[in-house]
This record gives sequence, structure tokens and C-alpha cells, in this order.
Amino acid sequence: MEKKIFAAETREKRSRMIGIAGSNAGVGCTHFSVMLTNYLAGYLRRKAILLEVNGSGDLEKLEHVCTGQVGQKNPFRILDADYYKHVGPEDVKEVLQRGYDDIVIDFGSVKDGENELYWRCDKKFLVGSFTEWQQESFREFEMEHRAKQKKSWQSLAVFGSEETRREFSRRFRINTDRIPFSADAFSVTKECGEFFQRVL
Repeated sequence: MEKKIFAAETREKRSRMIGIAGSNAGVGCTHFSVMLTNYLAGYLRRKAILLEVNGSGDLEKLEHVCTGQVGQKNPFRILDADYYKHVGPEDVKEVLQRGYDDIVIDFGSVKDGENELYWRCDKKFLVGSFTEWQQESFREFEMEHRAKQKKSWQSLAVFGSEETRREFSRRFRINTDRIPFSADAFSVTKECGEFFQRVL
């Protein structure tokens, strides 16, 4: 019995991997990823990092605006969280060795191609939109992947009408949580805190 307890205590801590993908570009996937990372690091005081596993280059722009420089340094820090630009498979392995409580991964648009790592995440979010020009991609992803496997992700949206959200739920059985609007991804409001507590 004593041996088992000792083994459990000395075993390397396992990071929780949280995957975030957008049903298409421009739905707020990166904004949501930054919000979530700041909630985990700044609000819950967990050791958290955001990985950019897409070709957007958004984290490099973020680094420039927030730190005044763009370097080769990975990861870089803003407030209480770390950020890792232009991530490849080897970088993910390296980050897993660093003892993070939470590794948030921004996969960008699912239109950019399937990513096997997304399906291996402990927690998965799909960020979609109910706006007229984006809702079809949202519906297609939901219906196609639900047919292939048991649904293993939570669907979220910030854009589009409440009426359309209810219609999607009724017609297609797509239940979606509404992401609270936040003008500043680095500021965790009470509403955002309650939302993250509910969905995580």
C-alpha cells in the first residue's frame, strides 16, 4: 500500500490539454483562447500556457503590441500567462515537460485541416457563429463529426442572434453556450468567470 502511494506522489504531474477550434475564420477563436488562458492563470492562479497551432501569426502580433518587441523567444509572457507562437509537434512535446497545469491550444479554423491533436485534448471547444454568412460552416462541422463519433466537444458562440441559436437547437439538436462578450481578452469580468466555471 505504501509503495503505491509513493509512486502516485512522485509520478510526473499531467497537464490538462484544452483544445479550441473555430468552425471557420473570424468567429472569435483566438479571442476566446486568450480569455480562457487569462482566466486560468490570472483568476484561478494556475500555471497556464496558450499554444498557437495554426498559421495565423496572431500571437506574434500580440507579442509586438503587448511587449513592444518580436523575438524568437518562446514562450513569452503577458501578465500571468505564457504564450507560444508557431507551434509544431516537437514544441508540444517540449511544453508537456514543463509542468503546466493547463495547456490551451488554439487550432484556428477547422477549415485549415484536421488536427489529430485536437481530438486527443482532455477538453474540446468548438467556437462557431450564428451570423448569416458563417452559420453553415458551424452546422456542417457539427453534423459531419457527430455522425462519425460520439460528440466529445462543447459548442460555443459569441456572434449571431439568440433566435438563430434557439432554431439551431430545435432543428439540428446543436446546443450552444453563449460566450459572454468581452472587449478586453485580458480582463476577466464576473460574468466571464461564472461562464468559465460552468463550462470547464
